[in-house]
Amino acid sequence: MQMIKIKFFLYIILFSFIFSEIKIPPLDLNNWNILNKSRPWVGYQNYDNLPWCRTTDIFPYSIEKIESYIGNFETYSSTFSRMIASDLIDTNIVYLRVDYPLFLSDRDYLVEYKSFKDGQNVFYQWRAVIHKTIPEYNNAVRLVNAAGEWALIYITADSTKVSYSWNGELLGDFPNFSLNTAWETGGTEIINELRHAVENNYK
Repeated sequence: MQMIKIKFFLYIILFSFIFSEIKIPPLDLNNWNILNKSRPWVGYQNYDNLPWCRTTDIFPYSIEKIESYIGNFETYSSTFSRMIASDLIDTNIVYLRVDYPLFLSDRDYLVEYKSFKDGQNVFYQWRAVIHKTIPEYNNAVRLVNAAGEWALIYITADSTKVSYSWNGELLGDFPNFSLNTAWETGGTEIINELRHAVENNYK
């Protein structure tokens, strides 16, 4: 009887995960609280009861050149300095772990991603999932509501607007008074490091 209750409880959790999909803010959403006005632009706001962040910049490269990096999740740990693990677990399911400094625990998340096109624009979206092979680790805080989007917006054949949006929840031991700094730093780093990777490959 106890085992039946446990299985039923797990089923409810999985069912909730599947049918309570996290909403990603649309690209035309306004009224962001600005964290950085210069390049790259970084802002945040509450959307659907979650603290969403967004960073944007213009890259002097085609969508195809940029997509070769953001569409390859397995190489994130060599593209982004704070990403210390980026492992493909299953079809379109990736385990990611982010290094945090000093006394703070690392953050990790397990997400399923999908890609699609809208005209000439390309999108990669991801949301948290549960997978039996990746338990929660004691030395990392699992971001159970992880979600985000890369949006590559066509400007010209050699110019692309890059937009990166993510759920800014950090949970665990992260102090609330440092969230704005963490969001600004994270948004700035990820855009600049992506630009650096593309520049090094196509200069």
